[in-house]
Amino acid sequence: MRTLVGAVGYRNLRDFSAAFSVLDRVAAELRPGTPASELYDKSDHRRIKTEDGEIVLEDVSYNPVAVVQWLQALPIEERFERVILISSLARGRTPGLVSEYRWDGDVPPDDEVQQAITEAVTGIIALENTIVIGGYFKALPAEVVIIEIEPLDHAFGPELSAPVSAAIAPLAERVRRLAALPAAIDDVVVARLPRRHAEKACTP
Repeated sequence: MRTLVGAVGYRNLRDFSAAFSVLDRVAAELRPGTPASELYDKSDHRRIKTEDGEIVLEDVSYNPVAVVQWLQALPIEERFERVILISSLARGRTPGLVSEYRWDGDVPPDDEVQQAITEAVTGIIALENTIVIGGYFKALPAEVVIIEIEPLDHAFGPELSAPVSAAIAPLAERVRRLAALPAAIDDVVVARLPRRHAEKACTP
């Protein structure tokens, strides 16, 4: 099984950078002894072999259209069977709370897809845009797991708030299992992606 673990977020924006801390932790656990600065920013380091296949750690916080092009350009034998996307999303929950679900594959109407593409080309980084655009262009596999971290602090800086920092280690362990074990996805609830563009698309 070939798995992509992708971080979506903003660097140096405190809790909204939490996904990168998770990637660092996962990489450190899977490849002990490698300097943190080299864990997933070089092609030979972000590909990690496992007993059941390969895990690829990637920062996918760039234009979702470019992410789609990258995924579609992969040779058949290198395409992913599972994608895990991690992001900090403010939804009014307890700070540091982690929620996970398996995307049901439902793509919103074309007008909402267009809203996502419009935001993407203007440089807005949003997990939902990556999934909507990836799904629309059929660049994502059947198994897509979404992991959300509720942020507390969005000020500039590299430090995470206390509740978010406390969530990193257990979340990294969970991500590692989801990425490495084929059956680990079996207990993940299937759900629809929140439709953040629905209201905008209906606004005259």
